[in-house]
Amino acid sequence: MKVKLFWKTNPVMLGTALNASALEDEINAWLSENPRIKMIDIKQSSSGGSLHGSVWFVSVWYEEEAG
Repeated sequence: MKVKLFWKTNPVMLGTALNASALEDEINAWLSENPRIKMIDIKQSSSGGSLHGSVWFVSVWYEEEAG
């Protein structure tokens, strides 16, 4: 099993999506470029607070299909 990590700093600020859609685009592009993967699990987490900008993390756990 393998894992691919994606993250963006300050994905949302003051109610507007700054680069959250860029994270979505990055994940979708990677999925399009890798049609032979079998996704096993996807996890999302975030960190940050009032003193530091937030960070969103997405991990895609997958296996490569033979072919």
